[in-house]
Amino acid sequence: MGDRACYREFCPDCDVPVTIVDDECPECGRELSLV
Repeated sequence: MGDRACYREFCPDCDVPVTIVDDECPECGRELSLV
């Protein structure tokens, strides 16, 4: 199985690419619940 950090999502507020292990967007600070 692959590393979970390889799976990409996008912040719903600013469309910055984030990984599914990020708790918040590095660009706008929005709390992410992607899983």
